[in-house]
Amino acid sequence: MDIINEYHVPAYLESNELIFELESIVGFEQIMFPVQASEYEFKPQVNIKVDLEIEKNNQKSVDEGHSPWRLDPLFTAQVFTSVHLFPEGVVGDYPIELENLKLIVSNNEISIVQVDDPDTSISMVYLKRLIRQDDTGIWTVIGYDLKK
Repeated sequence: MDIINEYHVPAYLESNELIFELESIVGFEQIMFPVQASEYEFKPQVNIKVDLEIEKNNQKSVDEGHSPWRLDPLFTAQVFTSVHLFPEGVVGDYPIELENLKLIVSNNEISIVQVDDPDTSISMVYLKRLIRQDDTGIWTVIGYDLKK
């Protein structure tokens, strides 16, 4: 099991000073910086047209206790990629396994999910909270990338 230590370094340091300070503490190969959503391009290859009225109704439905999976970007991406494979509907387990999805960016407004599943041609799913940007807001798929 890996042990992760967290260090706090003065914020007034320039980025090159910050890296030097961290290298002296733990060594460069040990440094992991948190990923900010701005570091990723939020430009899907395929855009999905979204009807805001439908999304408002979906939000109301979730508020009433239905489809709670819409509150989780990973589950929303799993359902989307599975239905993309079987547009007529999924019977039984989802064909895209949750273990093959990785949340690579997420904040209160956007999420990007990497898909590594041999059964789909989708490689990335882009989601937004269009109605409410907090923990009670549903995730909506607004686009995706295809494998090269």
